[in-house]
Amino acid sequence: MKGFAVKDTKALLAAILLLLTGVPVSAAPQQPPVTPAPAQSSNTASPANINRPVRDKWALIVGIGQFSSDKIPKLKYATKDARDFYHYLTHEGHFAPDHVRILLDEKATQRRIMSELGSKFLARLARPDDMIVLFFSTHGSPSQMDLRGRNYIVAADSDPEDLFATGIEMQKVLESIQSRVLSDRVLLVMDACHSGCVGGEGKGIARTGNFDAEALAEGSGQMVICSSKPDEQSWESKRYDNGVFTKNLLDGLRAGGSTVPVAKIFSNAQQAIQNEVKEDHPGARQTPVMHSKWTGNELLIAVKPNAPERIPPTVFQELELDSTSVANGTAQPVPAVVKAPVPAVANSALDFNSVAATKSAAPYNAGVGSRSNTGAYAPNYAEDGAAVENSDKKLVLTRAFFSSDPNPQKAYQSACEASQANFNNSDLYYRKARLLIQMGKYGKAMQELTGVLVDDPNNEHYRLARAFCYAKQGMKGLADEDVRTAQFKNPKLPTRIEFGD
Repeated sequence: MKGFAVKDTKALLAAILLLLTGVPVSAAPQQPPVTPAPAQSSNTASPANINRPVRDKWALIVGIGQFSSDKIPKLKYATKDARDFYHYLTHEGHFAPDHVRILLDEKATQRRIMSELGSKFLARLARPDDMIVLFFSTHGSPSQMDLRGRNYIVAADSDPEDLFATGIEMQKVLESIQSRVLSDRVLLVMDACHSGCVGGEGKGIARTGNFDAEALAEGSGQMVICSSKPDEQSWESKRYDNGVFTKNLLDGLRAGGSTVPVAKIFSNAQQAIQNEVKEDHPGARQTPVMHSKWTGNELLIAVKPNAPERIPPTVFQELELDSTSVANGTAQPVPAVVKAPVPAVANSALDFNSVAATKSAAPYNAGVGSRSNTGAYAPNYAEDGAAVENSDKKLVLTRAFFSSDPNPQKAYQSACEASQANFNNSDLYYRKARLLIQMGKYGKAMQELTGVLVDDPNNEHYRLARAFCYAKQGMKGLADEDVRTAQFKNPKLPTRIEFGD
């Protein structure tokens, strides 16, 4: 029985082989046994190559708080964040001082940043076994604002209305990392988001979010840390003279020393940042994001370089002066040009200090709002709720108080188009918020109001609008807090403010 099974199996196999190949088993040539060839090693597959020691370390630090264009809001702590990051690298991170270039304010022009990155500094000195750290603390514009979906870093001399020609396209930075900076160990830290900040607490010149860390890491093949999610904003702290993101990241790096990986440090800092923003900015969120295409051992930013070298004199002589003296406190920064203040224009529709405001306010509900002489859109305080000095009258906030446009959907579409063409104009975003309130879309209105309050946290109209949205969403505590803030910012407001329909 066993012999029959073996013979039957051989016949079956022969039939299958004949069917598949057309070659009878008896005609198939005998092949010698094949010995598998040894696996070919490669730099990408070999652990020895992946985990090779860090030969040397280089960094480019950029911090811009003042810009040549009046249309770009200033940032309070961007330069300090950059200086603090510089000090960490050179004092605790085992980066040689002459291996770290720092560009602050007027030195951080479009040309200088790209020159230091792609021609004069990193591209000439970095080697495949080196570590590169890039840190940017400035404004940015998101891909949604560009015709071709490009991200831009805003330089000191950028024109916000022509970023294609004057900004720094993020794609070019990534291409420089890939094709001109030969190292495959690059950490890119972006404290540059896009939410608007005339008030000096947030960063950005547009109303959408931060860079997409995953997309940037995909483009560079390295590790990218962004200060917030793409749909969030980054905040400057109320507790200390730094951005919330940079301060907590630096605290984590200092505590971690040269033994704790960046991924672990980031995880701890992420939670601290989320907690502080939640506590100090009610209703706001900031969630830093890290994405990595890193291979091999985990990144230790403070690891000591294995074979550091001096910058060759031929290279050093061609480097332009950076902001090292400012960062080290050995020279005073060039003072910013102080411009004469523009005299305020009286505006009956906005000026609660004027008794005339109670009787002759410009009608707000004509169309989608009336523009005042100051360029702002102002609500029409009705006779029975008008704000009068030392008034004890009651102001009732309703949807019609903010807007009663006959066709709010069409007006909202027009406002969206206008804001896309003039993305630095807070009035247009407030206009959108008012129309959303009229349509009962309080959540979306809150998103618009969060941006304009970053631009101008002292504006009582913005506060009252957000208070109304809070009230309609059942958050009475936050609503009352915004009302009290509005009354504090403008004591001429009525002492009794309530919420209607």
